[in-house]
Amino acid sequence: MRFVRENLFYVILAAVAVLGGGVAAFYYLSSDIGKTLKSRTSVSSQLKGLYAQPLKADPNAVEAMKARIRHLNEANKADLQACLKFNRENLPVMKLKPPGRTVDEIPAFPFNQQQYNELGLYYICIKRYTEILNQMVAPQRNGLWPTAPPTNEEIQVERDNLAEKFKDPAVATEKATQSVKLHKAEQGLIYIAPSALDPVFKFETTTTAEKLWEAQVNLWLTDEIIRAIIETNRQWIAEQQAENPKQKPSVLNSVVKRLESIKITVSFTTQRTISARPSLTQRESCPQYAVVPYRFTVIMPTRHVRRLTGALEMQNYHTVTNIALSEVPPTAKEGYYYGTEPVMRVQIDGEMLLLADWIRDLMPASLAVQYGKVGN
Repeated sequence: MRFVRENLFYVILAAVAVLGGGVAAFYYLSSDIGKTLKSRTSVSSQLKGLYAQPLKADPNAVEAMKARIRHLNEANKADLQACLKFNRENLPVMKLKPPGRTVDEIPAFPFNQQQYNELGLYYICIKRYTEILNQMVAPQRNGLWPTAPPTNEEIQVERDNLAEKFKDPAVATEKATQSVKLHKAEQGLIYIAPSALDPVFKFETTTTAEKLWEAQVNLWLTDEIIRAIIETNRQWIAEQQAENPKQKPSVLNSVVKRLESIKITVSFTTQRTISARPSLTQRESCPQYAVVPYRFTVIMPTRHVRRLTGALEMQNYHTVTNIALSEVPPTAKEGYYYGTEPVMRVQIDGEMLLLADWIRDLMPASLAVQYGKVGN
């Protein structure tokens, strides 16, 4: 009895376990084991039969899915053709005129090695490229309306005119400089000079097919950047004149007041180099498209930056990857007058995509082979 009292908890636990086991055994032995096993065997056989049978689907659902897939494939092809058409229409190739010949103008691309050699088109292409590049910033360029800071001669003329009014030569020089700077700012919408561009050729007379293709892409991208600037200024001037029709458009009230520089990096290799820095998009040239990085710097009020990048991205397959703002250094203000609104130097990095299905048949074979070109 002493043992039971000292180990009462364990005695009760053992009794409960024995009683529960007895009850479970009673119900198990009293059930129909054969019937249960037979039911489970039947279910197992049915599952095996379903696995062995071919998959059955609703024929209507299958046809509907096939029609949907066909529609998506056709839409994909139509979208690709629309993209290719967009490239062709917005990015025309240079036209060359062989000297002393009555033949029509010859497209610079697709590149024809024999034709270039027979007609001496290498130098002609370099010359034509330079002409087109200079025309992009010429005063005759529709909508650009460029101006330039005053020259020393212009300041001297104005200083002579003010000599009698301001006896002090230093004061006369200062007043003349301010007057001429204001006058020049009122003569156009943007300060821009050929030196702001990034020419492929400077003094060369001979070159290679690959370099000519680089020049063609350089023209395309330079023109896209300048057209974005033109459109940005046009939109803003139109909005201002809608409120005040008498306001005269000038640098004083334009958006992009100066184009300082353009830098275009043309590389058509599909192989990533060790020194290449990944961009925000992580895109690299591949058999589907070529990535052309670029950078340009302008002086403008920062409140209009999105207006400029939007105009750029609406033109073609552009992606702005970075925007950097900095103060306009004093040396950049010499000779220039931007008006009364505060401005900053805005550096825009971007990249443009050229679809391989389009450029593959235009570019030299040595480059096209990287984008799936087979044969001549």
